[in-house]
Amino acid sequence: MKILVTGAGGFIGKNLCVQLKELPEVEIITFEKDDPFSKIEENIKEVNYIFHLAGINRPESVEEFYKGNTDLTASIINLLKNYNLNTPIIMTSSIQATRDNDYGKSKKQAEDIANTYENSYIYRLHNVFGKWCRPNYNSVTATFCYNVAHNIDLIINDGSSELELIYIDDIVEEFINIVKGNKPTHKEDSYCYISPVYKITLQELADKIIGFKNNMESILVPQTGDEFTKKLFSTYLSYVELDDMVFTPKMNIDERGSFTELIKTLDSGQVSVSISKPGIFRGNHYHHTKMEKFIVIKGQAKITFKHILTGEIKEYDVNDREFKIVNIPVGYTHKIENTGTGEMILLLWCNEIFDANKPDTYFKKI
Repeated sequence: MKILVTGAGGFIGKNLCVQLKELPEVEIITFEKDDPFSKIEENIKEVNYIFHLAGINRPESVEEFYKGNTDLTASIINLLKNYNLNTPIIMTSSIQATRDNDYGKSKKQAEDIANTYENSYIYRLHNVFGKWCRPNYNSVTATFCYNVAHNIDLIINDGSSELELIYIDDIVEEFINIVKGNKPTHKEDSYCYISPVYKITLQELADKIIGFKNNMESILVPQTGDEFTKKLFSTYLSYVELDDMVFTPKMNIDERGSFTELIKTLDSGQVSVSISKPGIFRGNHYHHTKMEKFIVIKGQAKITFKHILTGEIKEYDVNDREFKIVNIPVGYTHKIENTGTGEMILLLWCNEIFDANKPDTYFKKI
């Protein structure tokens, strides 16, 4: 399969080309701003799909809007018609095509031209965010992410202004589905749209991104179970310098070994690691609501449970030869003892972040 991508060096183009290359037996023909139109002419009969992503949004003169948005589209559509081709063309436009400005007018004219070609899919895009978008240019999300990551103050004139955002990988997934023979998932009249659309104010966006930076300087991670937060956090990380990605958590060391909190979440508890010397045991306490999971990832250990009312006792031997996830139920006092000859490393998950004012941990020896 041969696929022509105009604007391949742009934000959407880069992300699309990377994922198209991951498909088997796909050849990509790229067309960028400084390429001669003859490159399209020479290849258009051979391609199976055309992704027309090229466009102008920050020109030096008004005329460039129409040359880069309208005229290029007209040239491609005319070429397809002259050769009597029925090659699908997937074109990106903008929700601003309905606005009374030169950018919107040039996009609307390009849409009208594409609509004269039967096998065209015109996508009116909302504000796009994701990795590899140029900051301090025409994307507020990219600008906020880059500036926060590099300690540059944000300038917000109207924090209550609402944005409608779509994510780059949702666009690419939609486009690849079309290559695989599927129809657009959301089409109204002559236009296609990407979903979901995330609505957020400028101030809320800024606060979220600033929160990401603050969390990275601790072991707290954002609520990435929320789709928008997950996508925005991934976007933010793409603007952080690699040297700023490394963080050393506090290791609490005593005569027994060490205990280190690794990750804390806002809604899914925390993860810690414990290292115990031979013969050392930890625990001898119970919880009412707090529950844990234990996984011995190095060495061997014995985990003992005792019901705080009935006195029932059960023991489980675990080791690193076969990982076992041991759930620690409420109402049982429990302990774990290193029964090996070397260090025992225990990975622990707890369903809540430790709160010194309400630890829900009560000493009771087995």
